[in-house]
Amino acid sequence: MKVSRTTTGKYVVEAVAKAFEVLESFNGSEEVALNEISRRVGLNKSRTFRLLQTMAERGYIERSDDGTRYRLGMKLFERASNVRRDLKDVARQSLLDLNQKFNEAVNLAVLEDSHVVYLDIAESSRPFHTNATVGCRMPSHSTALGKAMLAFLSQDDSTSPLRKLLAALPVQQSQQLLRELDQVRRRGYAVDDEENEPGVGCIGAPIFDASGQSVAAISIAGSAHRILTHSKLISEAVVAACEGVSRSLGSTRISVSSAVAPALRRSLAN
Repeated sequence: MKVSRTTTGKYVVEAVAKAFEVLESFNGSEEVALNEISRRVGLNKSRTFRLLQTMAERGYIERSDDGTRYRLGMKLFERASNVRRDLKDVARQSLLDLNQKFNEAVNLAVLEDSHVVYLDIAESSRPFHTNATVGCRMPSHSTALGKAMLAFLSQDDSTSPLRKLLAALPVQQSQQLLRELDQVRRRGYAVDDEENEPGVGCIGAPIFDASGQSVAAISIAGSAHRILTHSKLISEAVVAACEGVSRSLGSTRISVSSAVAPALRRSLAN
């Protein structure tokens, strides 16, 4: 007998749902005490402890050296590294090329609800580093990656991440975001001027699939002064790289703005 697909929660396993809530209660690489995790997920300490221990045995949770705090385990990041493997494989060389050209961190991410999830990072050899790691989540509206993808999403679809995000933000902030997304659509790239992380600047552009949907983004991140001082050159390179990845995914959509150098456009055709 075929089980019908549903989103009503009828087939949700409550214990599994609670385990995911525990995982989602962590912010990045922070270490959290049992009492705090219990408070965040709304479970008593005994049940929270059992869930943590079960996941710790599989490597998805780790305990601190003194045994009083917990953090996300390496197994979780190992599994995250396999997400969207086809997209990562297609985009990897573009990340490496951009990294070699600018020696800045180059990020690949996808949109998940109101956050971006980092799939791959080509790290810079500079001593300056950002907080982004593979598998981590950042707010979409304060990152160049997120804004690059949000700009090409519909507000009319009730399931659209953009529509949900706008509904969750204060009116003034949502209006400001809409104005910025309009600018992103016109120029083909997004900018993060220390919005997500103090001292960090970022320029990102969208990747489109064969259906013309923005499914991912690539960004270059580093010292805000360096990134923004060279914003024209960096934006041209990022947009060109994203268009190349988009074509590899079967997209015929042209996202390069008129500001992109003709030489770069010619290189895309070769």
